[in-house]
Amino acid sequence: MTNSPKPDQQSPYTNNGGRPRSYDVPTWRKVAYYGGAVLQGVGLVMFFSVFFIGFSAFSGIGTSDTGQDIGRMFRSFPVSLVGFILIGIGQWIRRVGKEGLAGSGVVLSPQGEARDAEPWKRSEGAQDQMRLEEVPTLQTALGGSSKPAGAPAEVVRLRCRSCGYLETEDATFCSQCGQPI
Repeated sequence: MTNSPKPDQQSPYTNNGGRPRSYDVPTWRKVAYYGGAVLQGVGLVMFFSVFFIGFSAFSGIGTSDTGQDIGRMFRSFPVSLVGFILIGIGQWIRRVGKEGLAGSGVVLSPQGEARDAEPWKRSEGAQDQMRLEEVPTLQTALGGSSKPAGAPAEVVRLRCRSCGYLETEDATFCSQCGQPI
């Protein structure tokens, strides 16, 4: 007797439309995300360069070069504008890298959006699971339980009709033989 489930009892997660399930973010999305961050950094440096030139011009007020420094500050405004545009482009590229082409709205495909959002949804699911695991602890801390803090929680188990294994009450299938409980 094998312990593998029958074909009609397989998990819905075993078939992913004929392609292997990948939980990692693709490399191109990582490159886009971090490349967008670099582009934003370059844009910030370019944008604030005008202010740096202006402050350096006004710090030496008694020198004869002050007028030339102020003129240089006004001539560098196009650099600041290009920096501002690079910040926006970098933010957009980071968004595409984070949410994928369909998730960020570049490609209008609900199926693609669900596929692109899978790594983020899995992470949200893990966070929700952690929150749910903390609920009994919170109830105990708030005085919702009459048991002492060190007492083990009561566990209800059901016996499998096929093999006799004691399974938790929320199980649908026996983890020993795979038969329905």
